[in-house]
This record gives sequence, structure tokens and C-alpha cells, in this order.
Amino acid sequence: MPTLITLVLSPIIFVLSTVLTVMVTILCSVPITLAGVLKLLLPIPIVWRYIASFADFMMWCWCEGLSILMKLNYGLNWEVYGLENLSKENWYLVISNHKSWTDIVVLCVLLRNHIPMNKYFLKQQLAWIPFVGLACWALDMPFMKRYSRSHLLKHPELRGKDIEATRRSCEKFRIRPTTIVNFVEGTRSTKEKRIKSHSPYRNLLPPKAAGIAFTLNALGQQFDRVLNV
Repeated sequence: MPTLITLVLSPIIFVLSTVLTVMVTILCSVPITLAGVLKLLLPIPIVWRYIASFADFMMWCWCEGLSILMKLNYGLNWEVYGLENLSKENWYLVISNHKSWTDIVVLCVLLRNHIPMNKYFLKQQLAWIPFVGLACWALDMPFMKRYSRSHLLKHPELRGKDIEATRRSCEKFRIRPTTIVNFVEGTRSTKEKRIKSHSPYRNLLPPKAAGIAFTLNALGQQFDRVLNV
């Protein structure tokens, strides 16, 4: 049973964590966005590398800040295995299930000091989230436009556009060590989605091969390891 102190402190910790998380996100995303604009203005490979390194460093600062904030949740315990023998000098493909938006935070926090900063395939709608969307754009994270089957039947010229966009984004990652994260279910797992997709699993959606196939098609020879989370 929760104690009286826990009942009193929990709402305070929640509000404090939320406010501090927003502040850390803004403080880190603004320099990243400015770096992205500078990269557009100075499309010189050697300059791009330095700017990309700075943007990744600011993303690391964001992860570090979230790691510190997580310590406010005194009931949080980590059980992590397999972080040995990893290197920031290698290219990685990380595959993971997708339960909620916190998956992104957890992966960033756990892997920040072991491998290059994570790059995610994002839905196009996420580009409009204040601060976060522009920062992800500046970090060269691919934004995917998803078209329904009916929409593609009406507009067949759109077929393959997402594949080409993914290929162009991944080409940028050949220049320096990178981590690509792929959520194999393609979307967050919910009970309704599992029923609709006739999932044979109790807690997971059926995996989709397309995202991994796109990535391997563009960077298959570049990856040193696959990390299965």
C-alpha cells in the first residue's frame, strides 16, 4: 500500500519532472535547430561534419539531463544487460518493440555513453511538435509520410516516395558513425491495434520488415552490429 508521504510527493514529483523535462528539451533543441540552419547555409562537407558533431553533442546533453531527471523517480530500477564491448566508432542498427513514447527516452538514456547518438524514423506529423520537430530535422532524422492503400490507389505517383526519402536520409549517415533505431512493429502497441492486426502475440504487434529493409538497402554494408533490445 502506498504511504501517505508517497501519495503527497507523487503529484509534486510528476509536475516537477514534467516542467524540468520541458525546460531541458527547449534548452537543448534550440542550439540543435540553429546548427541545422547553419548547415543549410554552409553546405560544405567538412563544415557539415563539425556541425553534425555539435548537434549530436547537444542531443547527448538532452539525454544526460533526462537521465538526471529520472533519478527523481525513486522507485525506478534498471536491469540492463549487453552493453559491454560497444563503441561510438561503429555503425549500429538497433531494433526494438514499441510500447509508448518513453521507449525513445529510455533508449537514448541507456545507450548515450556506449554507441553513437540514436537516429529515429519519425512520422511526418512529429515535425510540427514545437522545438522537438525542428531539432529532429536538424539531427537529420528521417520523417516518413505514410499513405493509406486507398490514397495510393488514387495517387499511384506517390508509390516509392517514402523509400526514396529514407534512402536519401540514410546516405547522410555514411559519413560518420551512426545508430539507426527501428521499431519493428512500426507503431506503438495497443490492445485495439493487436486485435485489429490479428496479432499472434499477447503484448506485441506483428513485426514489419519494411523499415529494416529500407535501412539495410541504404546502409547494409555500413552496419557493424545489430543490437536487439
